[in-house]
Order: sequence, then structure tokens, then C-alpha cells
Amino acid sequence: MPRIVVPRPLADGPFAVAEAHRAGLGVGRLRGSDLEAPHRGVRRLVDPGRDPHGSTPDLMQSARSLRPVMLEDWRFSHVTALGLWGLPVPWRVRDAREPLHVTSTGGRGPRRPGVVAHRARSAPDVEVTTDVGVARPEPGRLRLLVDGLPVDDPVTAWVESGSLLTVDDLVRAGDAIVGSWSEHGMARERTLDELERAVRSARGRRGVSRVREASALVRPGVESPKETELRLLLTRAGLPEPEVNVRTYDGSGRYLGKPDLRYPWCKVAVEYEGDEHRRDPWRFRTDILRRERFADAGWRTIRSTDDDLHGRRADELVARVRRCLA
Repeated sequence: MPRIVVPRPLADGPFAVAEAHRAGLGVGRLRGSDLEAPHRGVRRLVDPGRDPHGSTPDLMQSARSLRPVMLEDWRFSHVTALGLWGLPVPWRVRDAREPLHVTSTGGRGPRRPGVVAHRARSAPDVEVTTDVGVARPEPGRLRLLVDGLPVDDPVTAWVESGSLLTVDDLVRAGDAIVGSWSEHGMARERTLDELERAVRSARGRRGVSRVREASALVRPGVESPKETELRLLLTRAGLPEPEVNVRTYDGSGRYLGKPDLRYPWCKVAVEYEGDEHRRDPWRFRTDILRRERFADAGWRTIRSTDDDLHGRRADELVARVRRCLA
């Protein structure tokens, strides 16, 4: 007997079991081998071309799979919201190897495997319109959506994550929020004042002391998580705090470039180079040209990679920078 076809729009993505019943699909059909259950009460068609032993769903896929059974007052929060905003989070969060965090503003929050429930007294007030999509569940309030998923404001999510992330994780996310990493306007180029106000308003919240410590280390202008790690490595070793991504010119006014970190008083630049610097031929050649221009202007450029941020190599990098500053 031919298998009953899952009708559209159910076949286009995750769908609630209750919705499938209303569409005429019975219990037996929902147990079919062509369907999987990413969350309790949710089904989706299995991609026939997917390797069953291949990669696991990422955070966005996991959140989208929960969406069909989310109530109107639920929203993704904490580290889940940070990841959905495109901000740096640990790999375990990005790869959906940790539960989703969901906050509700009324009634009982979600109680299901793979979800951590939180309660909030009211929906967050938002003063600006975001380019990611906005719904208006009630007059005077904006509901933030990322790819159709309800989320907390990124600054709110950052403060909420104090009990879930390390100080360094929080600094990386904070640098991103006041920087321009995210493709979403709401999660980029926020101000240090906004972060500080959010920390003050979270007094007494679990993990707020960790967020407060991280807030003091957040700097605008940082362009990657590795730049954050490099800066923290140098300053924690007792070296002066470097300037971050400042446009640099020689004595005649010729533009040299924008080093990741620099000490202008002694003409020392410190650069982090990821694998993309090596794999991209244009970037590889541009990096060499820029380094030579800095050298011609009397600058010493210290290059580093991920290996230089850990263990003995990190000690060697710190010592190298210290000698150049002496």
C-alpha cells in the first residue's frame, strides 16, 4: 500500500503532531521511517540524501524544529538567543549539543527534553525597530524575530548568559555586540553604555558578577573572537593595553593598514592570522604587502596564530611582545 504523502506546507519543514492530526495524518503515519522527531510533539521529513551518521543539526535547525510547538509568550533566550543573533558562542551551543533556552512571560514555561525553561515577569521593552522582522503581539511592545524565531534582545541575552558562560566567552560576545560581527542590525554596534546599563539593571541575577567582570573588558572595534583572545592574553600578562583596529598612517600621511592590535608609542603591531589568511591568495598577498609597508614606516609586526594563544607558545608570544615594547 502506498505511503500517505505528507501534504504541504507540513512537508516544507518541522510541523507539530497536533497540526498533522488536523491535516488527516494518523498515529501510524507519524511513525513512518521517513519522519523523525527532533523534539517531542514535532515531526519533520528525513532528508533522503542525508548521511545518517553525518553531521548533527546546528543551533538554528534545532530552534526551528521547536518553533511549531512554541506558545505565543515563549522566546529563545540566554546563550540560545546569542547564537541565533550570530554572536560568538561556544561550539557546544553552536552545534546544538546543549539544550535550547526558552523564556516564557506568562503561565508555565516549556517542560520537554532538550529545553531549559526560564520565567520572566514581562516581555522585554524594545526601543528600536530591527531589520530582522518584528511582530506586535500587543500595543506598545515589539517582539523580536530572527528568521521567524522569537528571541530576546541580544544585550538582554548576554546578561542572562552570565551563569552559563565563562568570563572570556562573555567578553567575546560583548566585543561582538559592540562591534560589527553579526549580520543583524540589532546585534551590532551597540554601545558600552547599553551593556553597562543592562548589567546594573540585572543586580542580584545569577551570574551577574561574571557579566560585570566581562563588561569591564569589552572593547569596541574588535573584529573577531581570536582578536579578543589575543588582547586578553597580552593584558593579563601585565602588558599595556593595545589599541584595537586603528587606522594607521606613516609620517607622510600614507595609509598603511589597520592592525588588529597596536602600540603606537613604540610602533609595534600584533596581528592574528587565521587559516583564511593562508587559503585566500588575494588576502595572502595583501597581508605581505601591508606588512612590508609597515616595516618601511619603522613598525615591527608580530604575527600570531591559534597555536600562539595556548600553553608554552603563548608564553613565548607574550615574551616576544614584551621585548619589543621594552
